[in-house]
Amino acid sequence: MSNLGTATYLINIKKLVDEHNIDGEKRDFKSMRTGQMGKTLQAPPQTYYKLKGPDDKTLQFESRFESGNLLAAIKLSDNEYDLILQNDINTNGHTQWYFFRVGNTRKGMKVKFNMLNLAKPDSLYNYGMKILSFSQMAKEKENLGWHRLGENINYV
Repeated sequence: MSNLGTATYLINIKKLVDEHNIDGEKRDFKSMRTGQMGKTLQAPPQTYYKLKGPDDKTLQFESRFESGNLLAAIKLSDNEYDLILQNDINTNGHTQWYFFRVGNTRKGMKVKFNMLNLAKPDSLYNYGMKILSFSQMAKEKENLGWHRLGENINYV
């Protein structure tokens, strides 16, 4: 990507984050209408990205569930994605945690996630902490529930 392309890309990401900044102090909850309150949803949410076939290696991200906070996933290659998180509620635009689901994974696949808007001066990842993961397949086959995994985790 050229310097101009990189600058445009970063400007667009900044706009995306700014447009979705949740300022809990100023939000007027009375103006929020959902139409679904008290009703059971008829169908689960549809995926944003539909696979083009069995050889499509694109990961499918989902965070439309309680505490999910992934705003956008941008595919750079089959093995690298830029992720943008929603800002933490009741902050002035800070983000220091993440919770989302990833589908269409393959055994042995290594993927790099660049979380572009985590905002802390330091992190426990710099001292050996690993991400917490849950795999339905690992639960069924190995009786393995939530567990820590990952390698080459860097927080910059």
